[in-house]
Amino acid sequence: MTSRSLTEALRETLALFDEAGIPRTTTELADDLELGRRSTYERLERLVERGELETKRVGASARVWWRPPSARTDRPLGSGDWPVEAESLLAAALDRTDIGVFVLDESFNVAWLNETAERYFDLDRERVLGRNKRRLVETDIASAVDDATAFVDTVLATYDDNTYAERFECRVTAEEEREPRWLEHRSEPIETGAYAGGRIELYHDVTDRKQRASRERELEQYERLVETVPDGVYAVDEDARFVAVNDGFCELTGYDRDELLGAHATTVHDAEITTRAESLAEEIATGERGSATIELDLQTDGGATVPCESRLAPFPLGETDGRCGVVRDVSDRIERERTLRRRIRQQEVVADLGQRALESRDLDELLADAADLLTTTLETDYSKALVLDRTADELRLRQGSGWDPNVVGTTTVSAIEDESQAAYTLASGDPVLVDDLDSESRFSGPDLLTDHDVTSGISVIIGSSEDPWGVLGVHDTDHRAFSEHDVAFVQSVANVLATAIDRNDRERELKRQHEQLAALDSLNGVVRDIIDEAIDRSTREEIERSVCEHLAATDSYLFAWIGDVDAADQTVNVRTEAGGVAEYLEGIAISVDPDDERSGGATGRAVRKREIQTTQDIRDDSRYEPWRGHLEEYEIRSSAAIPIVHEETIYGVLSVYADRPNAFDGRERAVLGQLGDVIGHAIASTERKRALMSDDVVELDFRIRDLLDELDLDVPSAGRITLDHTVPIEDDEFLVYGSATPDAIDGLEAIVETLPHWKAVTYRGGDAATRFELRLSEPPVLSTVASLGGSVESAVIEGGDYRMTIHVASGAKVRQVVNVVQDAYPTAELLKHRQLERRQDTTDRARHALTAVLTDRQRSALEAAYHAGYYEWPRDASGEEVAESLEIAPPTFNQHLRKAQRKVFDSLLSRSGQNRSTE
Repeated sequence: MTSRSLTEALRETLALFDEAGIPRTTTELADDLELGRRSTYERLERLVERGELETKRVGASARVWWRPPSARTDRPLGSGDWPVEAESLLAAALDRTDIGVFVLDESFNVAWLNETAERYFDLDRERVLGRNKRRLVETDIASAVDDATAFVDTVLATYDDNTYAERFECRVTAEEEREPRWLEHRSEPIETGAYAGGRIELYHDVTDRKQRASRERELEQYERLVETVPDGVYAVDEDARFVAVNDGFCELTGYDRDELLGAHATTVHDAEITTRAESLAEEIATGERGSATIELDLQTDGGATVPCESRLAPFPLGETDGRCGVVRDVSDRIERERTLRRRIRQQEVVADLGQRALESRDLDELLADAADLLTTTLETDYSKALVLDRTADELRLRQGSGWDPNVVGTTTVSAIEDESQAAYTLASGDPVLVDDLDSESRFSGPDLLTDHDVTSGISVIIGSSEDPWGVLGVHDTDHRAFSEHDVAFVQSVANVLATAIDRNDRERELKRQHEQLAALDSLNGVVRDIIDEAIDRSTREEIERSVCEHLAATDSYLFAWIGDVDAADQTVNVRTEAGGVAEYLEGIAISVDPDDERSGGATGRAVRKREIQTTQDIRDDSRYEPWRGHLEEYEIRSSAAIPIVHEETIYGVLSVYADRPNAFDGRERAVLGQLGDVIGHAIASTERKRALMSDDVVELDFRIRDLLDELDLDVPSAGRITLDHTVPIEDDEFLVYGSATPDAIDGLEAIVETLPHWKAVTYRGGDAATRFELRLSEPPVLSTVASLGGSVESAVIEGGDYRMTIHVASGAKVRQVVNVVQDAYPTAELLKHRQLERRQDTTDRARHALTAVLTDRQRSALEAAYHAGYYEWPRDASGEEVAESLEIAPPTFNQHLRKAQRKVFDSLLSRSGQNRSTE
């Protein structure tokens, strides 16, 4: 078989092999042909079958190809002598061939060219013949070739070195009379004949080959693209049977390619889809629409259903039309859309709940709404809002959705870390997800969850992890894989609730503060009224009744009462009450015995501790259990008990009740606490005035033998020390004025240094005896006697013995005085205990009159000035010195003294005392 019987494609391939028989690889030949390896391999196999080529395997999978000697021709171009007729015939034949020919002589002048070369390069043969080919390439041919520089360089190089064969491709561009085409340049030296030393150049038109190769490459690339595309690609004929499918379609359906090819389309989808697809494809073919998309459920070989979207188009198949399409699994997209819709719904729920939280003031209603929204939005069986009770280490189900009746509001779960999901959430501080409660190892399932067959759920903290209010959770009886967005949604709802709870707490606190301020303002007014009236009241009973009535009359308190302690049975007796408390008090007994459970209330504690005691919420205070049943009949929420104390004497206890929790806190507590001192002082003053003005007194005469020895003082017991007069000043301190003989001074100073309540002594002028001023602080005997309205009539230390005579009003607590004296001086002996009738001389009447009109401070200033020697001449003490003793400023002392003097003068000099000053 000759090469002339080969097809053009095979001749083109065979031409790539030179005469030397050098082997070439498949890849090299495919690159030269610009074909795929598969197409190139098929051509080479056919040439081997025709005996034009031989081949051999090299290595594991490579192969080489070469032209055997029997297929080569050794006759060089231009050899031998040709007859004229033959040459003419050859020229005519060459003019009609599709190969452009240039024959160059040894100077590379154009000796001959055919019509094909003229047509390819748009040349004129008459003008070209005889011209030097170098100039012709540069001036005429190069302009017709794309990438002229490379073309010129390659061609001229063959003239510079006319010893080798050249082969390359070039593209001729279009011009008026010139068609665009691809040409293959083949040239070699002419070694014999008339043009020996010249060169022959052939230009083969390879346009079709290039286009085929391009189409084959495009087809191969398209096939590769279709195979590598992840979506499914298919084509069916007019009967809806598959004629082509890619790997993606096979993978999507689960069928092998062989199973699908020839099978009807209804193998993978419903029949109605086929009808709809054919209709859409026809509309595209007729121009009614540009493209079409159809959604369908693809049925896999395993019986599963995959939601898909198919873009389809007509598919020409010869004389008939089928259709083709690209099928994409849209499961992820549908899930994303579903997730997006769910997230949008969740955001809407959070926004709506936030608006409700702004408008609602009912926390339980808001919690219940939130629970319903959680179960509805997340499609769960249950939701819960648990409130933390730190004192009991438990969480109470305050509101919820889906639970059994009577569970909400009563059921509790443990707040200990490993005993419930909620407790673990509080301990971890982060949201907690549970996929399977039965296999959960971090904590146990509480009865609330196990009794309702809960399997999965989410729980988050309401509030901050440092100060949580409680836990919000959702639960389901199925295994649920909750997403991060679901967790974020539950946390967002919890944040809304936390904000509402904080605002609710702030508003409640503001309301409480407002009520407290109102109560405080009212209380301040009441206290002022009580102080004013207490000064004017003449008896203890009147003072106590006035206090209770004023407190009970305010809007801040329900009622008030004052009681004192029965020493026999250690219980508190009611002295007076106001506000309708009598009925309440009849049903309770209050003890001050610390071993009695009835002493735990505010009243019992106040008596024992002698300081104000409060209960901010009686309903939650376990100390009120003895009276719990009785308390439930009343609206009492908080109480305060204020001990009525003056100096060391407790006169009783004032108890006040309110219908609001935390009523007795902060400044309100402080004001009420001061009220106990005010009442105590008023009662003491009243008792003292009553004692001073009473006609009957009780006289107690004591003796303490060897006082200096008892105090372990190593000083002589010589001389005489007399304590003549006592002046009370602020803070349970007293100034005592007396005299001492010179030989008793050492003993006096030794006593001052030894007894803790004898603070300091200051000496004043004197004759035979030295007068002094002694400062005492909280002296036990003097304080108690003063609080009972009594007085130390005389006190003398002489010969080492201490004699003291005390007067108290008839009816006073004499036993208390005796006990105090004997506690202070264990060796004290009560020599006399008798009742005397006070002699009412002019001095006594004057003193009683002054006692009635002078205030305590005015009387103290006047008495201190008198006994300190302020009125002596020359003065034993200046006004500044007296003021210093009283621990007040000199101007204040002068003011008190001036007013006292005026009242004294008014009493003595005005008619019938009608113009007596009341300053």
